[in-house]
Amino acid sequence: MKTRALSFITVLCAFQVFSVQAETVSEALNKCRNTDNSLKRLVCYDRVAKSLDQYQGANEDIGTIQPFPVVRQQGAGNAPTMSPRRDAASEFGLENKKKETHVLEELALTITDISDSLRGKKVVTFSDGSVWQQTDNNYLKIEVGQTVTIERGVLGAFFLSVEGLNKRMKVKRLK
Repeated sequence: MKTRALSFITVLCAFQVFSVQAETVSEALNKCRNTDNSLKRLVCYDRVAKSLDQYQGANEDIGTIQPFPVVRQQGAGNAPTMSPRRDAASEFGLENKKKETHVLEELALTITDISDSLRGKKVVTFSDGSVWQQTDNNYLKIEVGQTVTIERGVLGAFFLSVEGLNKRMKVKRLK
């Protein structure tokens, strides 16, 4: 008799596990949000994201998500403001400070002035008014009036080189 009752209770518990009410995506996300431990919370969010199909109304909840609105800057008269298009050569090396659509890979310039900084680095002024400073310790023989090439490197680096020499120095634009 005891074994029958025990087996009956076991079967009822097993069916109780499978009769769990299906939850929606928002209920599952709220359950994850209420978890205090950050690692457990992350695991909970990952579990919900990997198994979106098991939740009731997943397609409806996802379809109601609104994208961020596009904000446009308006000038006088409610017309979008446009900045005047600048020459790509005058903006060479300033793309980290300003967003430009025209990107040059290299630029040939004539040196008008060379000076040394307090740390012994070369500061070179070119004929277009741009000022570049040496950032590495490489020695490169340059003179006023000489035409040099500044070329783009990897990860936003710029290199100043002289034609005919197999050396170059790393530079950054100051002005």
